[in-house]
Amino acid sequence: MAEASSRFSRRRLLHGVAQGIAWSAPAMALASCTTTPGTPGAPGPAQGNAPAGLKQVPRNRTLVLGITGTSLTDFQTFNPYLPGIATSTGYPYCFEPLFYYNAFHTPQACGPEGMTCDEGVIPWLAEAADYNEDFTGVTIRLRDGVTWNDGNPFTAADVAFTFAMLRDNAPKLTWSVDLDTWVQEVTTPDDHTVEIALKNPNPRFVFSYLTFHMDIGIPIVPEHVWKDQDPNKFTFLDIDKGWPVTTSPWKIVASSQRQRIYDRSDDWWGERTGFTDLPAPERIMVLPGTDETKMVQMSLNNEADLTIDLRPNTIKSVLQQNEAVTTWTGDQPPYGYLDWWPISLGFNDSKAPFDDPEIRWAINHAIDRRQLVDLGYQGAGQPTLLPFPNYPALLEYLDPIKDLSDPIDDHAPDKTAEIMQGKGYEKDGKGFWAKDGTRFPFVIYTLILFQDITPVLVQQLRKAGFDASFKQATGPDFDEHVSTGNMDAFILGHGGSVSDPYFTLRLYQSRYAAPTGERGTYPYRWSNKEYDRIVDEMGTTSPEDPKLHDLFRQAMEIWVPAMPDIGLVQWFHRIPTNTTYWTNWPSADNPYINTAYWHRTSPLWIHSIKPTQ
Repeated sequence: MAEASSRFSRRRLLHGVAQGIAWSAPAMALASCTTTPGTPGAPGPAQGNAPAGLKQVPRNRTLVLGITGTSLTDFQTFNPYLPGIATSTGYPYCFEPLFYYNAFHTPQACGPEGMTCDEGVIPWLAEAADYNEDFTGVTIRLRDGVTWNDGNPFTAADVAFTFAMLRDNAPKLTWSVDLDTWVQEVTTPDDHTVEIALKNPNPRFVFSYLTFHMDIGIPIVPEHVWKDQDPNKFTFLDIDKGWPVTTSPWKIVASSQRQRIYDRSDDWWGERTGFTDLPAPERIMVLPGTDETKMVQMSLNNEADLTIDLRPNTIKSVLQQNEAVTTWTGDQPPYGYLDWWPISLGFNDSKAPFDDPEIRWAINHAIDRRQLVDLGYQGAGQPTLLPFPNYPALLEYLDPIKDLSDPIDDHAPDKTAEIMQGKGYEKDGKGFWAKDGTRFPFVIYTLILFQDITPVLVQQLRKAGFDASFKQATGPDFDEHVSTGNMDAFILGHGGSVSDPYFTLRLYQSRYAAPTGERGTYPYRWSNKEYDRIVDEMGTTSPEDPKLHDLFRQAMEIWVPAMPDIGLVQWFHRIPTNTTYWTNWPSADNPYINTAYWHRTSPLWIHSIKPTQ
């Protein structure tokens, strides 16, 4: 067991996953620019179709974000706990966390320049978090001098209020089930100290819920605004009243279906206390741009400083046509960074014949992952064998089990045939596997996100004798079939681990399985009691305890032979960043954070980019 009350660090606080978002397709809603295409270097006003009465802000002090969608769907709310709010329209810019975590940290670049950072953990509204010896309690020390942007102090009472509000409204509000599950009591000895008593040991609690990383983290809201409101109905958006009230330097000045505009408030606690400087942009414009074609136009015309991620061929074309545009890896493949969302071919593991692990292995031997990358992504990607992103912190666990994982990488149609024949299948007159004259055709549900690799995968399966096809579904249709198990197979990513393997392994536990026809928390419908026991023990084991490595191997000794789903490719965000007006974008050479504007860590790069003029 780790020493009692040791200091907060990446090793100490690990990774958690919120209810219902770990496997769902990313809500990549929104994006377009209403400004007139500009000439590089022309710093004219960036008003576009901004409402009359707003102050004039020049283009070279305006950050313009192009996001997908024909309109903003959440323009009338800023309640972060209600279904339907889209992080892509600016919610992460305003809700500051107790801590940030940079999954891309290196010895050379832990976080943004000048900010305190330890193994990727960046204290923000808090300074420290200390667990007791058995991880049933944690004490958080808040930073002095933090205020809400209406002038009221940010105190421990706001944290306690947020926790109590969510717990009292379980299961209706996002995050409410999590806090009801874990939190016994929250006390506030003084304005800057929060003491959290947990119902059970949880060495990942602070990282899971109070450390913003990727799409994860619970926003804290001001008690003085929310205490008399019904959180199930409160929109938290009224520009005349100054809502939303947050601790950030950003205030919403316009919100409509066509755009959302944030203006910088120069009286921000961070600069006032000497914590860090104000961000250089004076305005953020979030504008819907319908589709990838419009995103490309916005990048080529220098209308947007950053857009949603593009397909490999598309972003390569943009780079060739506009030298002001760059990416995480410049003009070189893969034109982006590794996301936390590795892609797999999943099944309803409770449905015959996919309930047989040998059938899943037979399908695995039919897959050529290198060809998926070469043909689907024109070489600009990476295969994956396991459902983990290859982040440095995770490689400490993944590298020692290569003896288990390497055999997965075996494109061998002859082994497919051996398994299928051993199961009583023979190829029919058209070359497809059949038993007693009957094939088992299966349809792979997929999304437009995977349009690059799905046809290649299906052709590989058909070549190996499987009567496979695919359906490119809309988001709601995909969700309905995959979450209820009313399908054979699906292609999807895993939002799980970023620093230790526990939360990805948790996705496969039998407690989340559901009978076909009922919605499951996660879609795999695979069960193994010994696996469940091992993963539960991992959940109460400190990441600083060497025992975690042993438990991980034990879990994977069960997982690999069972192969609940089949790893295909790592997922990359190929996000174009435009250097016409802004520089110092995150990159492979300076990975102080990733550039996804919809991730909760986006304020770190917004605070760090610098004007070119």
